[in-house]
Amino acid sequence: MKACATLIIIGGLLSFSPSFNVMAKEPQPFLNTITANLDSEGGSTKKELSIFSNKVSFVLPTGWKMAFNAERGTMYKAEFVPAGESLSDWSDLFCIQGFEGLADNIESAQFLDNFADTYQQSCQGEVVYNQLGMTQIGGKEAYHGIIGCTAMKNLYGSATSRKQQGEIGYYAVIKDTDDLYLMHKSMRGSVFSQSNPPLNASNHRDFISNMLTVKFSR
Repeated sequence: MKACATLIIIGGLLSFSPSFNVMAKEPQPFLNTITANLDSEGGSTKKELSIFSNKVSFVLPTGWKMAFNAERGTMYKAEFVPAGESLSDWSDLFCIQGFEGLADNIESAQFLDNFADTYQQSCQGEVVYNQLGMTQIGGKEAYHGIIGCTAMKNLYGSATSRKQQGEIGYYAVIKDTDDLYLMHKSMRGSVFSQSNPPLNASNHRDFISNMLTVKFSR
């Protein structure tokens, strides 16, 4: 059962991942309820998504927008980027995915390992995969790590003069009673070396501070 579920996940990630596919249409009609409110200081925005059995709330910097939002069968995905950016050209990206009924079929660590293997297909340079182990996010058990690529494949085609970029992000697989969630925040910038990535175990907490505000409720 677990092996079968793993194959389904990997196939789903490949076909349901606009951030890896610059030809994706954006945005699609909202399929889930979303609300947004400014905090008291006006520097961030609280958002809430209805994802299967949970309402998931989190905080993003003011001005970030939803660039993609869709539900396909037992999978849900939403992606957010800063104002003025898009899924084909972004410097920072926040993503949350939900997998309905998958919590009992695969371990969180195995899920992230499989995702890292799939990520390799989009990387022209070397892959960085720093496993950080188990943690708690939003009061739920999670397995987290840092995944990146020193030099991504040309995402923009030959018609642009944009330089090749490196990409790296923080990823967390969160297990609920029934459903599984993958949350990540990534950044793109200059090509880097595998021995000196811009995001690592010692400096990632400031980068993901907004993610740590995530809350789950029914």
